[in-house]
Amino acid sequence: MSTVAAPEIEHAFVTTHAMLAALLFVGPGIVALVIEPIIFLYADRYPRAWFIRGGLTALAIATFFAGLAPGPIALSCAISVCWVGTGAAAALSQATLLDLAPDQRARTMARWTLLGLIGDMLAPALLAGLAAIGLGWRGGYVIVGLLLGGWAIVTWLTPIPSVASSDEEDDEPRQGVFAALREALRDRVLMLWLFGLALCDLLDEILVVFATLHVKGALGGDAFAQSAVVATSMGAGAIGLVLLEKLLAKHGERTLLVWFGSACACSFAAWICAPNVWSSVLLMIPVGAASTPLYPLVAAQAFARRPESSGAVLAASHLFTPLGLALPFLVGIIADHAGTYVALAVLIVQPIGLVALALAMKPASDRRTIKESD
Repeated sequence: MSTVAAPEIEHAFVTTHAMLAALLFVGPGIVALVIEPIIFLYADRYPRAWFIRGGLTALAIATFFAGLAPGPIALSCAISVCWVGTGAAAALSQATLLDLAPDQRARTMARWTLLGLIGDMLAPALLAGLAAIGLGWRGGYVIVGLLLGGWAIVTWLTPIPSVASSDEEDDEPRQGVFAALREALRDRVLMLWLFGLALCDLLDEILVVFATLHVKGALGGDAFAQSAVVATSMGAGAIGLVLLEKLLAKHGERTLLVWFGSACACSFAAWICAPNVWSSVLLMIPVGAASTPLYPLVAAQAFARRPESSGAVLAASHLFTPLGLALPFLVGIIADHAGTYVALAVLIVQPIGLVALALAMKPASDRRTIKESD
């Protein structure tokens, strides 16, 4: 909601671009960086339902009050709570689903990513609909907050499945929560997969931003052409996720990561060379279809490293949060000095890097390997 409503918020509070970014992204990002790992670590020790329900409740309340914020500082505080609440509710829900079906992690992540993609498409539609009836970003926050409040009530009344931890299965002393984090951080293979997960930001929101700038600046496209490229990427991404789920029935996750990564690198290189707007829109189809499945495949590999400590995996992933925050600025600097063609060419590091990572790692979590070990 913050991303979609940013222009309206900037106008309402008369802030600069830099101040808006600090209020909506940098400040909340720092708060989440500090608080979320602690929540994730304790979620491995205590029932996940507490954290999921509490996070969703906090998210609902903070979203509602964001719509009533009297000034930019109050809005930033509310959004900070939203970020933490989202981490507790969404990230831990995701981890719990992966723990419940450890041999179906990639399929679960594909479905999760698809639903997230649908949400990304519905958010602008919601804001446009509210604007059409005379409500702005404040009304959007209030309405979403009320909807989330209803969903939070449902979660408090509905049992949330959990996976018994090793601490619950034996009488051995529990490992300290921060000891679990240290152990995760010492897992070099996990760190490599989490680095790969951070790379997935390149062909996600960063690509959307710089693709629209490229279409406008280098190809002379108008607002409709820019929207067409973004919509094509999202629609093709949904197709790619559906295809991924079908292929997982016959092929290993690491094998598919190599296939999709290679296809993504080739199609992305072709897209950069598109001579005009409509060829760019057309060539975005294979880019979206091949790039979107990379995230669920890499995430599945990361969580497979510590099947009984998914909270520790989430906490360890925050080691790369600063990289995620820095990447847009780094790509922006390249675009300012060398143009969007060079900046976009840098993004090909994601598929090439992930293919190299997949080829270098042992297929420990491939479906065929799991079946053989059974």
